[in-house]
Amino acid sequence: MKTFDVAIVGAGPAGAVAARCLALSGHEVLLIDDTSHVLKVGESLPGSAYPLLFELGLLPWLHASQPLPCVGNVVSWGQEALYCRDFMREPYGAGWHLCRQAFDAALRNAAGDAGVTGCTQRFEQVQRAGNRWLLTLREEQVGARWVIDASGRSACVARRLGVKRERDQRLIALYSRTQHVAGDQRTCIEAVANGWWYSAALPGDKRIAALHLTPCEAQKVLKDRHGWLAQWDKTRHIRRHSGSGEWSPPHACEAGGSYLQQVAGEHWLAVGDAALAFDPLSAQGIFNALYSAMRGAQTVQAALAGQHESTQQYTAQLLSVRRAYVRMLDIQYRREQRWADQAFWQVRQQ
Repeated sequence: MKTFDVAIVGAGPAGAVAARCLALSGHEVLLIDDTSHVLKVGESLPGSAYPLLFELGLLPWLHASQPLPCVGNVVSWGQEALYCRDFMREPYGAGWHLCRQAFDAALRNAAGDAGVTGCTQRFEQVQRAGNRWLLTLREEQVGARWVIDASGRSACVARRLGVKRERDQRLIALYSRTQHVAGDQRTCIEAVANGWWYSAALPGDKRIAALHLTPCEAQKVLKDRHGWLAQWDKTRHIRRHSGSGEWSPPHACEAGGSYLQQVAGEHWLAVGDAALAFDPLSAQGIFNALYSAMRGAQTVQAALAGQHESTQQYTAQLLSVRRAYVRMLDIQYRREQRWADQAFWQVRQQ
């Protein structure tokens, strides 16, 4: 049975970046994931991620995924009229609209280039066996001195270790894509009575639009074959911003914030959405995946070198991130007072 220094479950941005960092530090790393075929929502990276990408040596890999420039936002929030935020005036300039499939693949390639061993088998179980972890995969077992949970919101490693996950207010994103659409390449955000929308251009001449609702409201929309389009047609700005095109049937995904009660333990830790998942209004999901991956890799590297207090420091870092996120999200939701009597807004402004 092959034993690695570190086994990482989940090869999204957090897992791939943590694997690359550890491999570049001279460790034998196994990156486990059989879900690369799963459709993922397009996302954006802010220009403020530039220093982190530079430090991680990932700028060439980002450009290899052929992102679109994200030059600003147009927003109807707290008022009916749109107001604009031009990212070119920000210290690091424009950000990037990502094709998640291409971006994730580029980061996995970056991990492979650093010497990471990839494995496309399904992770099934983990248990402690003496001074190492024993991971049961679909077709084999492998050993590891450390395990990193980068499995996203499912947090499948932490869950199997008995760690509970806490949820903030439930939020469901109903998203759809269209192709060959001319439209504004800025991200458009529009608050509505029962939730909020965003629409953004994606690489490959595509566009995404997503409606964020409570689970109850999301079920009502999905029950009607034309429910999503009916909601889209009611918008004032999203509809005009998105151009014209034929939208795909909507998909639903969990989008509310959540976190593990324990993000690190004896010879394991969690990174990315597995540790902390963000409401997409924060626009910090991918950024946090990269940041926590880097910090998580540094923590494991220090622990392998005998610095056992590193996990406590990592826990404190992520707790600080979580507190800042909660404060900023609360401020954002409280800025919208037009529908303070509606259920969606009431629960977010208590």
